[in-house]
Amino acid sequence: MRPAVQSLLPSLARTSTELIALNGATSTFEGLGALTGPLVVGAIVLFVTVGSAFIGAGVSLLVGVGVLFRVRVLGPVSLAGAPERSGPIRRTSAGLRLVVKEPRLRLIIGLAGAQCFVRGCLNVLVVVASFGMFHAGSSGVGYLNAAIGVGGLLGAFAATTLSARRLALTFGAAILLWGAPIAVLAPLSLLGLAILCLAAVGAANAFEDVALITLLQRSTPDDLLASVLGVLWALAMTAVAVGSIVAPWVVASVGDRTSLVVVGLILPVLALVSGRRLADIDKTVQPTEGLKLIDGVPMFAPLSLAMKERVAASLLRVPVRAGETVIHAGEPGHRFYIVGAGQLGIERAGVHLLNVGPGDYFGEIALLQDVPRTASVTAVVDSALYALGRDAFLVAVTGHPAAVALARQVVAERQPEDGGQPLHTDDPRR
Repeated sequence: MRPAVQSLLPSLARTSTELIALNGATSTFEGLGALTGPLVVGAIVLFVTVGSAFIGAGVSLLVGVGVLFRVRVLGPVSLAGAPERSGPIRRTSAGLRLVVKEPRLRLIIGLAGAQCFVRGCLNVLVVVASFGMFHAGSSGVGYLNAAIGVGGLLGAFAATTLSARRLALTFGAAILLWGAPIAVLAPLSLLGLAILCLAAVGAANAFEDVALITLLQRSTPDDLLASVLGVLWALAMTAVAVGSIVAPWVVASVGDRTSLVVVGLILPVLALVSGRRLADIDKTVQPTEGLKLIDGVPMFAPLSLAMKERVAASLLRVPVRAGETVIHAGEPGHRFYIVGAGQLGIERAGVHLLNVGPGDYFGEIALLQDVPRTASVTAVVDSALYALGRDAFLVAVTGHPAAVALARQVVAERQPEDGGQPLHTDDPRR
């Protein structure tokens, strides 16, 4: 389920900030469910019957499925034609090959696998510490695990405010802080201090989850995202199982407290060794110039982040020299343009209307109305334009109802009246 949910989120978020918030909200609700679910079921069992608890759980699941069926995701839409269809085995294989081939994905998923291995070890060490170190018995095991859950819930709230500019370093810091409190447990003798340490582990886990998933969503082609996330969760479950198997052997070999130090230092060491490479990843997932330009076009504002990134990837940089005419009135329209740098003049019927500069756009009327160009555009100085082909532009704009409404509004404002005169000539981007 998790790969499906996490691969859908980029199609629901419009900006990287929204994507982080969605991932944080998902983690928060998972934490709430993990805390409240047992309480509710316990109350049902106590005051009604065990069978009623099973029925309630089943009904809740069916209600959730019913709500999910009402969700409609716009996309993914290919900007280069119909997407290639492939079976689940081929897609899974392609996702695995991408993880093996791409160094960034190998590092991120490898660190996540290491964290899950430590988590598997911790499942055993919590029991060992409660009985052997703190003499708190089974109730101590419950307190320590609850501390991880409460810390995770609080951390998930805080993780919604993460910055998109330092996600990889945040991920590395969370990995470090995931392991360090485990090592700190070794010399402790008070259960209360151990509870605080494991609450810190839970908080770090929330930050690690949100940063990890957002990094994968931003670093993976959307057609392979579900497959890559499937690889991640397969590795995660395997690593937890291996950690749970290895931990008793470590305890038997070096003792309770030393085993906490050994296991706790795994992640800090890996995080410190990987620090420089994580910083490099942050540089590669920064918003591109094309995405920044797309964000500045009102017609594209309602589109999801995934769609905006596909549109940005389709932009073609077009340098033009001073005096060069980019568009001639009356010719067919094949491209939509966004001004990256420089200045261009727009004229209609020999009358100069206005100049446009960085962030302005033109060429949409001929594409949206399927009419010849309504004006000529000439570079006043050497300029840089970003062009989007007709098909890619129409797929992006007409595939989202809100984008269609905004496009109609732009056309209504810029469409010339009968007689060739423009409407609202004070519009700086006509």
